[in-house]
Amino acid sequence: MIVGIDLGTTNSLVSVWEGEGIRLIPNEFGEFLTPSVVSFDKDKNVIVGKTARERLITDPDNTVREFKRQMGRDVKYNLGKAGSYTPVELSAIVIKKLVADAEKYIGEKVDSAVISVPAYFDDHQREATRIAGIKAGVKVTQLVNEPSAAALSYHISHMDQDEKFIIFDFGGGTLDVTLVDAFDNVVEICNISGDNSLGGKDFNEAIAMDICSKADLEWLHLDKKEQAILLNIAEGIKIALSTEDEIETQVTLKGKEFSYRLNRQELINISTPIFKKLTIVLKRLMNDAMLEIEDISGVIMVGGSSKMPIVRAYLESLFGGKVILDNDGDVAICRGVGIVTGINLRKEMVKDIVMTDICPFSLGVDVVGDVMSTIIPKNRTLPTSRTQRYYTVSDYQTKLTFNIYQGEKKTASSNLLLDTITFDIPAKPSGEVYADVRFSYDLNGIFDIDIFCPANKTSIQRHRGAAEGIDEETLNELNVRMEELKQDPREIPEIKYLLNKAARMYEEGNEIQRRVLFDEMRKFDYILDEQSVDQCKKAAISFSITLDNIEKTMFSFSGEGGDLWKELFESTDLDDEDK
Repeated sequence: MIVGIDLGTTNSLVSVWEGEGIRLIPNEFGEFLTPSVVSFDKDKNVIVGKTARERLITDPDNTVREFKRQMGRDVKYNLGKAGSYTPVELSAIVIKKLVADAEKYIGEKVDSAVISVPAYFDDHQREATRIAGIKAGVKVTQLVNEPSAAALSYHISHMDQDEKFIIFDFGGGTLDVTLVDAFDNVVEICNISGDNSLGGKDFNEAIAMDICSKADLEWLHLDKKEQAILLNIAEGIKIALSTEDEIETQVTLKGKEFSYRLNRQELINISTPIFKKLTIVLKRLMNDAMLEIEDISGVIMVGGSSKMPIVRAYLESLFGGKVILDNDGDVAICRGVGIVTGINLRKEMVKDIVMTDICPFSLGVDVVGDVMSTIIPKNRTLPTSRTQRYYTVSDYQTKLTFNIYQGEKKTASSNLLLDTITFDIPAKPSGEVYADVRFSYDLNGIFDIDIFCPANKTSIQRHRGAAEGIDEETLNELNVRMEELKQDPREIPEIKYLLNKAARMYEEGNEIQRRVLFDEMRKFDYILDEQSVDQCKKAAISFSITLDNIEKTMFSFSGEGGDLWKELFESTDLDDEDK
């Protein structure tokens, strides 16, 4: 049995495809939202969810939350006698709890899961999420970007509409903003922007700091329990301001009791740095997509923090009446991930839905001067595979080193270092030795590196994202899938034929026909260089029709015997000038 898991910073959910649709699975409290909080009692027994959240105040030394923000980072949480835990291990505990709830609900063993991740998660964070699933005892068949899942959930109930909209996914700990082009049964992800350390938690902290300021308290002088109490109060104030214009509450800290009052306008004032970060994310998205506000049909708000009136007011100031708050925004991602499981299972209701996703970050290597040489640009449709050639720059150098980076900075070392590969080469004058570097990305974010140096026939391959503990069968499937992805589109028989046909037509054509053919050949060439094999095959169909239409203009026949002469012309190649 396969389930869909929304592994959130604040809350997590699990769903299953049942009968003809998605079913959200309740926990032991009959609730769909399970707080992403882990605690250990005095006997080292693990507690997850709602009960663990209550222990943030009563036993803060043995309780932890918001560890998703540290996924993929070298961080450990010391939880008293229970020992130290990494974000991966804590996430695995949450996943295990969700799987147990699912098994109890459906009465079957769960062995596989599709798990959502923030669109702006980097390679380390995605790999960490996959490892967390494996540690929880499930095979992670696919990682789905959270806003992509939300877009899928939204469009399935709007299949009759063709629209270009933004998914504004603002959760407890992360922000993802995604441009979606949806039509018929297709959900196409066009552009992604985001911030992995921006969410509702930041409003809680802003309110907590404001309380400290007005009560003449120093945040750093509070112990963990007092900080937890203050953050809990701040969260309550934030939630209350979703329905009230102003809130007043009594706060007791350090033996002092005082009254604290906050209204929505004051919340906006103390949250200015948060809104500045929001603006940067949205500006980046619109700039990358080269769109104006009027090009957008709607902004769909999902995620718990989207419920805040001040966040909605902020978006409405930018997009006017195009802002739509999804009333089921808390569960939209989990529904979308569940739909992906239905698609993968070829369920009748959703088997024809197509969702394309993109690479959120550029991938490249460093070259002389610590410059980032991009091989796969960001926002490239997945799956994709691209190759770049690099030559030696020094006479008689004996080694080639490739530092592989992910990011958008011009200075390579300012980006995220994913891997370093060094190998020996024959000592020759500069420029005589080269290596072809191929990066390949599949739909699941599995990232392959292939380097080949003809001078000494060195061939190096690295799988990134193939998490530890992956079974041999899955690894073999992965290898087959990645090899198909790396196929040179120009070697596909039907594409090879079309390229030769176009070259022949160019030689036979007149000046106008050559000009048209040149433009069409250049467009097709670009697609062959930039797109996946599947997309190249689709483009080949269109290119074939174009060539047929051009060819009709090249020879015109009429009269008796015309078909015979036409057949003769079409079967004759003009390879030599003397023909």
